[in-house]
Amino acid sequence: MLRARTAVALLVLAGLAGPVEPANPAPVGRLAQLGGERGCIHQTGINRCATARGVESPQDIVVSPDGRHAYVASYGSHAVAAFNRDPATGRLTQLPGRRGCVAHLGTGPCAPARALARPSSLAISPDGRNVYVTAAESSALAVFDRNRRTGALTQLQRGEGCLSQRPGGGCVVGRALNEPVAVTVSPDGRRVYVAGRRFPSAVAILSRARDGSLTQAAGAAGCMAYGGRDGCGSVRAMRSPEGVAVSPNGRTVYVAAMRSNAVVVLRRTSSGLSQPSNGDGCIAMSAAEGCAAGHALKGPVDLAVSPDGRSVYAAAASSDTIASLRSDRSSGALTQARGRSGCIRQSGSRRCTAGRTLDEVWSVAASPDGLNLYSVSSKVNAMGALIRTRATGRLAQLPGRYACFIRGGGFGCPEGRGLTVAVAVTVSPDGRNVYAASEDGYLGGLAIFRRYVR
Repeated sequence: MLRARTAVALLVLAGLAGPVEPANPAPVGRLAQLGGERGCIHQTGINRCATARGVESPQDIVVSPDGRHAYVASYGSHAVAAFNRDPATGRLTQLPGRRGCVAHLGTGPCAPARALARPSSLAISPDGRNVYVTAAESSALAVFDRNRRTGALTQLQRGEGCLSQRPGGGCVVGRALNEPVAVTVSPDGRRVYVAGRRFPSAVAILSRARDGSLTQAAGAAGCMAYGGRDGCGSVRAMRSPEGVAVSPNGRTVYVAAMRSNAVVVLRRTSSGLSQPSNGDGCIAMSAAEGCAAGHALKGPVDLAVSPDGRSVYAAAASSDTIASLRSDRSSGALTQARGRSGCIRQSGSRRCTAGRTLDEVWSVAASPDGLNLYSVSSKVNAMGALIRTRATGRLAQLPGRYACFIRGGGFGCPEGRGLTVAVAVTVSPDGRNVYAASEDGYLGGLAIFRRYVR
């Protein structure tokens, strides 16, 4: 028996075995990082990670709806990297040759693409046929076909392949795309929403055709902007939008407005979006713009909507908190409990539940079963795991060592590799894996975890 245990331990250390599930009863949603090179990916393979092309300073990662592939937007490589995903373990292996990545103007070993300078976020259509990528330096949204069998990306031809705030570059000119940082696709696949954080602080509204190409309507039907600038519809409390999410029924679009310390509520209409004129149109730390009263919402940068549509979670980086908001599934209006159930905060406070590794929390993601929420902290190089009460939406940290992973280990958290300046987290559609992207130029990479529910 001793000899068998020693053999298993050696296999784990060598990275030849997957994560070992804890022997004692453990909480739902706990994580274990895959062993060896299976557990992380890095441009040069540092920190016992696998190597990959086009993954310098990754900003975002998504998994395809069928779970077969994953895509990474890499700011430093000006690229999108494409990976096969093993559904049994969650391990990622890069597609061979030039299919493994597309890069702005064909940088390095990747296939060429347009309007991909400094990619910041990406989204996949519900049918899995298209991938949409925001490129902050290009002030553009790039549009790709996805081969659902191989996972390879091909940019749409001519102007259909990108929309840009700036003329030229072979793109169609669009509005509300000044330094875009977030993109999402509606559940019915008919609309794409893009948050542009620079002037005029706006959300672009794009109609999606069956072939994945996008068009933008003129006037207010094509965008919503703070104060109604650039010919867009007018929105309150939406300065510097950083995150955008859609309710499961597709009726409501939520926007994390960093400089307004608010979450904006926009209702879908037949032609575009509209904001309710009363407090239902936003929730904020200040009522100056007619928003509903909220707390622990300083500097929101990312949003996650629960699968049942009853909860919206805001990662508030400047508050070191995750705000827990309740959503009216009919109107989309947001409310927040006044007590500690309304937020979870680093070390806790009089008004928030105590949490861990929430210093400058930068991204949040909900599990498909609605039982867990996962977060990443860019300041302390960490990932947090939380349990969600489905009836109320309240969050609590998983107990003890299950609560977090941190670079190098410490503060009661096991070591987590590939978490240096972690900025994005996602859960696979099958709920079996959690992936994190970390943007540090030297140590940043991709971290791969197995999620356990039994």
